[in-house]
This record gives sequence, C-alpha cells and structure tokens, in this order.
Amino acid sequence: MRRFLVIWVLVILLGMGFWAQAPAGTPQESSSRDRPDAPPSPPDAPIPDRGTETSPPPQSKAKKVVNKFDPHCIDVIFHACWSSPEAPQPGKPLTEEEQNAQQAAKDIDVGYYYLNQKNYVAAESRLKEAVALKPDAAAAYIGLGQAQQKLGKSADARQSYEAYLRLEPDGHDAEKVKKTLAELK
Repeated sequence: MRRFLVIWVLVILLGMGFWAQAPAGTPQESSSRDRPDAPPSPPDAPIPDRGTETSPPPQSKAKKVVNKFDPHCIDVIFHACWSSPEAPQPGKPLTEEEQNAQQAAKDIDVGYYYLNQKNYVAAESRLKEAVALKPDAAAAYIGLGQAQQKLGKSADARQSYEAYLRLEPDGHDAEKVKKTLAELK
C-alpha cells in the first residue's frame, strides 16, 4: 500500500511540474471576449456595394422561418403588419416628435407581443400608450381593437377600428376591419 501511495504522489508532483513549466507568456483563452467568426479584412480591401448586386442574397431555410415570425406582423383576429420608424443618425439629437415615434413603435411591438401571448389587458395598456404618443399610428388602433374585442369591450373595440378606418380607409386591412365592425354591431 505504501508503494502505491508513493507512486501516486510522484505522479501528482510530475503533473504539477509539467503545468509549472508552461510558458508564462502564452495567451489565455478568455470567455469574456467575443472572438470574430472571420478574420477582419485589410483596410484597403474593397467593400462590396449591396446596391449593385444583380440578385438578392440567398436566404437560408432558418432565415425564411424567422421571417414568418417577424415581430412586425401579427395574426390574432386577422393579419396586420407595421413598420418601425427610421433609426436615428448617431450624434444627432432627437426631436420630441421622433422620440414619441420611437416610443410608440416600441409600445406597438410590446403590445403585439402581449396579443400573441394572449395577455389582452397588457396589450390594451401598451397600445393605448402608443396611441397617446402617436395618434396617427394605424397599427396601434388595429391591435388595440383586437385586444378590446378579446376583453369583451365591444364599444371600445368599435371606436378603435373606426379610428383605424379614418386613418387608412383604403389600407391593407380595411376590408377585414369593416367586416369585423359589421360583426360587432
């Protein structure tokens, strides 16, 4: 038994000696830094111009699936899509109107998220905030009407749908909204 212990201690000491002999200046892998997937291009390398491409870049199957679940579209009662406001340029201060438009777009996104999660109370709240910030946001009125309809607030839903039709009488979802209004009466 004593021999076994002596051999085991020697193995441990040799192992420690091996680690101690590792060069001190070797770079260590850091998990706190992101490593680039591809090496950076040299500064004099030409940058491809996306505007001159003859065909759109191929989309992977995963990208196509992700596009189906685009957060700027929703299917609750009927399909509705909207777009976010243009991103601000860095260094340029935002006007109050631009800040309201950005906040309204965030409220619309969150409101539609809540609609998808069937949390109609939260959806109604966020979409009301979006309407207060940007009264001409047609997508907010559709979502607000859908949330109110699901909550059983038919009169409020009717008002929201009518507000949408005032903003976009010939909009993409105008026919569906008109049908829904006819059902609510």
